[in-house]
Amino acid sequence: MMIAAVLVIFMMVGQIFVKLIADDYKQNMIEHDYAVAGYLDRNGVDSFQITRAFIHEKILADRKAGQELLQVAAYHVGTQNNLIPEVDRFHQKYALLFVMLSGLFSIAILGGLWLFAVRQNKRLQKVNMDISSFMDGHIYMRLEDVGEGSLSKLFASVNKMATSLTSHIIKEKRSKEFLKDTISDISHQLKTPLAALQMYNEIMQDEKTGNEVVDDFILKSERELKRIENLIQNLLKLARLDAGAIELEKNTHILKKFLEEVIGRFSTCAELEGKMITLDCDDRLVLAFDEEWLLEAVSNIIKNALDHTNSGDRIDLQCEATPVTTEITIKDTGTGIHPEDIHHIFKRFYRSRYSKDKHGIGIGLTLSKAIVEKHGGLIIVESKLGEGTAFHLFFPKLSNL
Repeated sequence: MMIAAVLVIFMMVGQIFVKLIADDYKQNMIEHDYAVAGYLDRNGVDSFQITRAFIHEKILADRKAGQELLQVAAYHVGTQNNLIPEVDRFHQKYALLFVMLSGLFSIAILGGLWLFAVRQNKRLQKVNMDISSFMDGHIYMRLEDVGEGSLSKLFASVNKMATSLTSHIIKEKRSKEFLKDTISDISHQLKTPLAALQMYNEIMQDEKTGNEVVDDFILKSERELKRIENLIQNLLKLARLDAGAIELEKNTHILKKFLEEVIGRFSTCAELEGKMITLDCDDRLVLAFDEEWLLEAVSNIIKNALDHTNSGDRIDLQCEATPVTTEITIKDTGTGIHPEDIHHIFKRFYRSRYSKDKHGIGIGLTLSKAIVEKHGGLIIVESKLGEGTAFHLFFPKLSNL
């Protein structure tokens, strides 16, 4: 609209300019005729004939006769403008005026485009801020979509998409809260009967019936009760992580010392099963983390490696520092993960139909992933069936001591 207004104004100015040119041309032509008439009168030409020459209509023969007469003096249409003073002044005057008018017109057009671009840029910057705000959690933020322009239509479509996403977010949040509350309630409700069962089992163990079958069942019962207790504890930890009720107490630790303590928890089990756990870590490498929670994450991965390796296999832990991250790698030479399962192993309660572990509940790796991400890290798994598996844990870099 602004450009259209500038064009209309320019057309009006152009018409006024043409009128000025016509008036100026008329004035120059009349003054030239005055000079010619005066010259003829001064040289004795009859004044009546002079007047008739300017006010009477000329015929074609008069024009040809005059053309032949003046061509002798090199006065014709091919004569250069600068040789005719009146024409030269007229040309220079309006050439300058046209340059000025064109400059004004260009400035007006460019100014209109600049103002339009500035306005659009401010609008897009606000839209960018609104979208960033939406991504940061302000799910009820919407774009200004008033108007009929293409941008307004685009913003209206974005608002529709945002409304749909908001609905899904709210629904997902409610489902997550329901699942969290359900798991938490069930876990708490199971604690009391579990404690009672453990007490009864301990009483039966103390009785020492001497019956091998009964004693065997008591041992199996104790093992299963420990599994149930472990499941309940893990479910509670997941529920707390999902609810955002965990505040990590990060402190700087020497990574090698921490991993040695973790390995120490499994050394006896690994020795009994004929497996080897090794560690390759720089003594100077440090990392800021919550010791209790990261212990849980790394332990679950090592336990998973022990469950999927055979006698004679190795589990190697390595640490590596890059300019931006600190990496912990837990690699084994076990059975590996089937390609069908590689993208699902971090899903809670996922059990592979190819797994030989019949006692797992499919929650350990889920918990490890949640803990690593709670530390601002990333966990990646690589595996080849029959060759082993490697878990890579990446954490934000902290300078070495």
